[in-house]
Amino acid sequence: MTGAKELLREKDHVFLDFDGPVCDVFARFPAREVADRLKRLVEPDLPAEVRASADPFDVLRFAASCGPNAAYVVERQLGRLEGEAVAQVSPAPGVVEVLREWSAQGFTVTIVSNNSVDAVRSFLGLHELAEDVRRISARTTSDPARLKPHPALLDAAVKALGTSPRQCVMVGDSAADVLAARAAGVASVALATTPAKRRTLAALDPDALVVALADLRLAP
Repeated sequence: MTGAKELLREKDHVFLDFDGPVCDVFARFPAREVADRLKRLVEPDLPAEVRASADPFDVLRFAASCGPNAAYVVERQLGRLEGEAVAQVSPAPGVVEVLREWSAQGFTVTIVSNNSVDAVRSFLGLHELAEDVRRISARTTSDPARLKPHPALLDAAVKALGTSPRQCVMVGDSAADVLAARAAGVASVALATTPAKRRTLAALDPDALVVALADLRLAP
């Protein structure tokens, strides 16, 4: 793997995942509760694995398999619940300082997230981070097939910036981030804050791996 700081210095644009690196979206409004609320919109036909899941996106994927109307209803409600969730949480440790440093050093920061664009925008505004984030490339439709690990959100960010993938780096804490970056031709930095994540993400061979977002600060 390349050194994370050396990799960052080679790039102009940083793509940053939202849930995890910027804030723990469902820290106060548990993901299981959100998933359970969404399940009520598509009952009684839930498969056993979806019924047991605590992941709201599993419910969205199932809804999409039922047709566009079901997907639309579930995605709209998911967006509302994400908005409630992010209103209750604070920025992740160190993210404010990192974003401000990146901005001061001339990097263009884009939030690239499977969460709704409205929830991301609301959180950034609430915590006065919008000035440090140039763009948001996040969920705007009810089609889960276009979310990470699909590269569509990264491709859209590259296009909006008028740049090329080789000038960008994706920083995220999930396998979906690493896989989406690879599919988009973008370098990846895996943020692995626990031993389990380090094992999982290292196995995907990201371009670099760090254990804390602060490891990507470049100022002396």
